[in-house]
Amino acid sequence: MNVRFSLLLVMLASSAAPAADPFRVLDRVPSSPAAELRPTAVCDAAVPTGPITLARAVERALCANPATRSAWLTARLRAAELGQAYSAYLPSLSVSGSVSRTGDRMPPNDRNAWQLGLDAQYLLYDFGGHAAQRDAAEALLAAARASQDASVRQLYLQTVTAYFNLLTAQGAVNVAREAEASSLAALKAASARVVVGTAIPFDRLQAKTVYTQRQIERIRAEGEAARMQGELAALMGDTRQAGFSVIDSEAAFSQTPDLGAAVDALIDAARSRRPELRAAEATVLAQQAGVRSAEAAGKPSVSAFYGAQRQDNGSLAGTSSSVGINLTIPLFTGYRNTYQIAAAQTQADLAVVERDRVANQVALDVWRAYYSVKSETEADSRSADLVESATAAEKLALGRYQAGLGILLDVLSAQANLAQARQTQLQTRLGLRVVRAQLAQAIGDLSWDWLEPAQQEGTR
Repeated sequence: MNVRFSLLLVMLASSAAPAADPFRVLDRVPSSPAAELRPTAVCDAAVPTGPITLARAVERALCANPATRSAWLTARLRAAELGQAYSAYLPSLSVSGSVSRTGDRMPPNDRNAWQLGLDAQYLLYDFGGHAAQRDAAEALLAAARASQDASVRQLYLQTVTAYFNLLTAQGAVNVAREAEASSLAALKAASARVVVGTAIPFDRLQAKTVYTQRQIERIRAEGEAARMQGELAALMGDTRQAGFSVIDSEAAFSQTPDLGAAVDALIDAARSRRPELRAAEATVLAQQAGVRSAEAAGKPSVSAFYGAQRQDNGSLAGTSSSVGINLTIPLFTGYRNTYQIAAAQTQADLAVVERDRVANQVALDVWRAYYSVKSETEADSRSADLVESATAAEKLALGRYQAGLGILLDVLSAQANLAQARQTQLQTRLGLRVVRAQLAQAIGDLSWDWLEPAQQEGTR
């Protein structure tokens, strides 16, 4: 019978540090996926029901959506890898032992033997190899933290967009119902005139055709609203959530961003704020540290060792120990290290290219969002006049036709214009807040203040 066991003991960096995280690296990651943007204390695990505000929808998404948790766990993984890099600076101890029993059939020949050993290893110098690995781990943790921040803010924007899209879809249902009601009024007016002989039957058929088309448009609008509700529910963590409704809060994203600033200034601000660019910069540092690590792998290393052993086989017992210095000099590795360095340098160059691509994308995001806000702001300022004039024209055309002074084509045309005007007003009013959210995201200014500006001001 043979029994072997080993035990690895790692010296703690501080006697006061908890055993679960002696290097305090896990503390660098927030306690929850969205703790920095929204305190974890307000996270409510209950499935939302009834009317929910935009802030509640975003809060639910940040707490329950798998995307934020995945990014958070990735950051914790990088923190644990940094702890491994720090552990390389400490000595390692191992204990090994064995017990055996040997003998023939005759009991006098049976004997027990045992052996117990202690080994210690400590790296003294490796030309910066461990330091490069530590720097790479530090940079990768920074990249993961920035990527987590980017994921949280991207989900924030997606939820805001989905919420306003649902409001727009529900508003489109109301617009479609109003258009259906108007076309029904036109059909009744045409039928009445046909009965008294002041209109031809073609008017009634044409009005009925338009009325049926408006019914189809209303049915499709209701289906689109149901689809948008499912998309918002999915962002909040579960597509089965259907027992909620959204409400239009004029305060949410009602702030007007500073469009007086030059777009170039906003781009410069975005490049200093956007977490995606911070993640790309940290990745460059990590890959550059990887080059240094590959270079150090082909250089000598010096380590100290200590070993002690006690053994007893029944007839002979003894204790031995050794202490010394190990010097390892790589002489020839088949050019493996040469290509490892080349591969690491290429990875670093690729990281630089990716950083430049992200920087260009950040600038493009700001440019697009900036001019979208400008155009939507101007369009929104005119949408009320558009609805007002279209409403007056529709009433006038219908009244003239009912009085026998107009033609049905004028009525149908005025009704179509009114429906389009209402849809335009709806899209510009809610779409303006979407593009404001996109601009805030583009310049790295997306925060909880945009959701509840009045409440935030009141708590300051």
